[in-house]
Amino acid sequence: QRTPRVVRLASSEFKAFWSGSSGGLALAVFLGLGGLWFYNSVAAYALDNLRAMTRGGALDANLALFSGGLANLGLLILIVTPLTTMRAFANSNNGGHFDLLRSWPLSRLELIIGLHLSASSCLGLLVLLGMAPFFALLFMGIGAPMVMLTSAMGLILMVMSLAAIGLAVSSHTRSPLAAALTTLGVLGFMWAIGWAAPYLPESLGRIIQGLAFEQRLNHFVIGLIDLNDIAYFLALTIGALFLTGQIKE
Repeated sequence: QRTPRVVRLASSEFKAFWSGSSGGLALAVFLGLGGLWFYNSVAAYALDNLRAMTRGGALDANLALFSGGLANLGLLILIVTPLTTMRAFANSNNGGHFDLLRSWPLSRLELIIGLHLSASSCLGLLVLLGMAPFFALLFMGIGAPMVMLTSAMGLILMVMSLAAIGLAVSSHTRSPLAAALTTLGVLGFMWAIGWAAPYLPESLGRIIQGLAFEQRLNHFVIGLIDLNDIAYFLALTIGALFLTGQIKE
């Protein structure tokens, strides 16, 4: 009987997000940047493919268009994540909303899972919207279904991790704005940390690169499923949710 209560909480928070200003802002940023990036990706692919055809060749759409575009989708999801998690605990740490949540017949674990499910669902909906143009290209015979499948898997795993980290940050501050900025900083750092790998000693560089979101997601968007990447995202999600529980305790 616990599952329905968790689902009701997640549904309530999901509706509250999309009926508020945060949902509208997240959707506007996502559609604006996503549309611009997708247009640039298609335009660049068309021009490069035209040049290749004049030389008697052709570009691989999976590498030239899908992989880059879907990796950019992951970065875009990262950018809007703070908007979906900043109000989860931060605003309620001062009372009000958190007191209302505590009035629900929920354990601390159920509360955290419900909020994580809500944030993950919000981001998952944006992933679906972002992948829609690529599904349209796939329907027209451009790209490979397996790449879309593995990319969707990677994005879902990444969304779970992003939402969990956002909740952990939100549970540690009283200001939604501070929670949003801190979350963006932490996630941005974890995305870009791999960029420093070429400038470090080889052993340390491999470790640093293995901690980066971008490197892990790039495997999925080229059609590669690595159990290490799956374990990475799951461990990160569970660890962040555990940290959230410890903070709220």
